[in-house]
Amino acid sequence: MSPTIAIILFVVFFALMVILSDKLKMSIGLLGALFAFILSGWFGKASPTTVVGYFPTNTIITLFIASTFFCYVQQTGVFGGIVERIMQASKGRTAVIPFALFICSAIVCALGGAEVTPLLLSPIAFAFVNYAGLHPLLAVISTYSGTIGAGLGFWTPGGSTVRALAEAEIGEVPSFITSYQCLFFLLAFSIIIYVCAYYILKGNKLDSAKVSEYLSKKPEPFTDEQKFALKVVAAVVVVTAVPVLFQTLIYPNPVTAWMSTHLALKQNCLLGVLAFHLAKIGDSKEIFRNKIPWSSFVNIAGCVMIVNCAKDLGITDLMANALSTSVPGYFIPAAILVISALLSFVSNMFGIVPLFAPMAVALGEASGLHPATIVSCIIAGCNATGISPVSMGGSLHQIGANDEQRAFLFKKQWFTAVVFMLAMTALSLLGVWKLVDNIFF
Repeated sequence: MSPTIAIILFVVFFALMVILSDKLKMSIGLLGALFAFILSGWFGKASPTTVVGYFPTNTIITLFIASTFFCYVQQTGVFGGIVERIMQASKGRTAVIPFALFICSAIVCALGGAEVTPLLLSPIAFAFVNYAGLHPLLAVISTYSGTIGAGLGFWTPGGSTVRALAEAEIGEVPSFITSYQCLFFLLAFSIIIYVCAYYILKGNKLDSAKVSEYLSKKPEPFTDEQKFALKVVAAVVVVTAVPVLFQTLIYPNPVTAWMSTHLALKQNCLLGVLAFHLAKIGDSKEIFRNKIPWSSFVNIAGCVMIVNCAKDLGITDLMANALSTSVPGYFIPAAILVISALLSFVSNMFGIVPLFAPMAVALGEASGLHPATIVSCIIAGCNATGISPVSMGGSLHQIGANDEQRAFLFKKQWFTAVVFMLAMTALSLLGVWKLVDNIFF
């Protein structure tokens, strides 16, 4: 089968998945899984066992464990208490709280807590938008934009990983410059898009009746269960983030190296769940029956499976070849950004950067940009659409949402990811990467 036919089939089946899901009121994930078997099994060369391997095991396990942990925390009502205290501390200036969430996300992520950031701040962000009567998408954008703004500094785990992936292709010094370029561009971009989103989603137009009600009364003292929940959350955050912080910024040593490797977020959240069980806090039957977002997991898994068919059908290779042979030099930064962004709807940059980094030198020569800047384009594209609801990042940043909000946000986050991608593409076409290249070289 020719790559052109493969692309047509993929687009047709993907469109059918979206349309039938809406018309039949059927899970988009189940349709995605079905079409993945049809595309790769009937039209491709993959066996059913191979298609099963497209299931995003790591993503679903991470989301399942994190969701379970925070369901226990949320049952205590502690996040509502935190938001009440934040609103009281604002002394009526509650419209600035979304900006505080954005800034806190950037700070926590800059300190090495890329995975911890959404788990710590998303529940607070959603509790706030519920209390203040704001658009739930603002909660997602508050934490996501803060995270991408500071998450790729050269000292952070994410920045170190990307730098290591790029170093083999472009060298040690250019890979460090890539980190600086990404920090510069993504921080500026995240601030701009957040300010725009804040006013578009009317973050300054709070429900005055709700806000006045909460400001008029003193928050209730934390209960023993809520105090226990705070301690468990703090322990999970500290054990996950502090060893990484020591290894990257303070004092690398064998102890924190072992801790940062073996005390991962998933394991720490499970230890937190065990602590709640031992303390007899939370109704596990209620959590597993009604609180864990099973339907979201199905949607995410199915959408990832059908998109993973693109590689099996040769679509990603076709895009890479077209990029290196057919695209005029001026359009290369925009083109590689778009391709990276499209793949990042369901993947992550740690899988995408190695795919395109070997082409950085050739694309740099064709475009007149340094290879490090080409790698920065790839990374920027990945971050543009990482907010999609079927990616790891986009899913984690809605961890504090309820089922109704998750269903509402599913299409909204798809749309937001497309908007972010188009905004970055427009900047690329306007020559922003030439400007970035001139600043750093």
